[in-house]
Amino acid sequence: TVLGIESANTTLGHRFLSTGPLAIGHADDYERILRDEGRVIASFEARRDAISQALLEAAGDGAELATDAKLLDEVTALTEAPVVYQGSFSAAFLEVPHECLILSMKQHQKYFPLLDPATHTLLARFLVVSNLPTADPDNIIRGNERVLRARLSDARFFYDQDRKTRLEERVPQLAHVVYHNRLGTQLQRVERVQLLAGKIARALGADALLAERAAWLAKADLGTGMVGEFPELQGTMGRYYALHDGEPQSVADA
Repeated sequence: TVLGIESANTTLGHRFLSTGPLAIGHADDYERILRDEGRVIASFEARRDAISQALLEAAGDGAELATDAKLLDEVTALTEAPVVYQGSFSAAFLEVPHECLILSMKQHQKYFPLLDPATHTLLARFLVVSNLPTADPDNIIRGNERVLRARLSDARFFYDQDRKTRLEERVPQLAHVVYHNRLGTQLQRVERVQLLAGKIARALGADALLAERAAWLAKADLGTGMVGEFPELQGTMGRYYALHDGEPQSVADA
């Protein structure tokens, strides 16, 4: 008895696919009984390998899997009888920077994006690891497509809204963002970086005006909706917005 619970030699398998309570006669039979009668792959490593192989097979020769070891571990831990299904979304969403779409698919939905093997650009298709093998997965696929459509619509909304305000107009707002309580605001930080960038550029014989412009805009995307939703994209989104604003390529890249 542990914490008032009586131990025994029975366990449960998959909540939908198992034949019912499973009696384990011997520890050596545990994995086999769970697999054959409970429809559960007990070994994390075996589940992970099965998912990895199924993802590659589902992607096929016409697509490249956007591999992610952390995501693979996560979906392995979320499933007992994993199966991979393929879904799609409107190609119109591909107008949004692919980094946003990929991050939304991976972080929010635990989906694996697919890339064009020739160009390594995002395809309007994705793979989902489900915990419910079925002969007719249409409802599962359609359901995941609906959820993803809403997520990508949010990303497109942020992208469209952010571009209505130029990056240079966002810089003064950094005065309201604390960088460090003893070092001031993000705007004060930007002013210091701009000063240093100009001095270093002049010492190196580089274009000081471009260096100062890049420093001035470097933190401006912190106030955008997209970076608010996906902090990992700070800098990345700044580059997209700088190019949209007509900033020089070198400033955007910086």
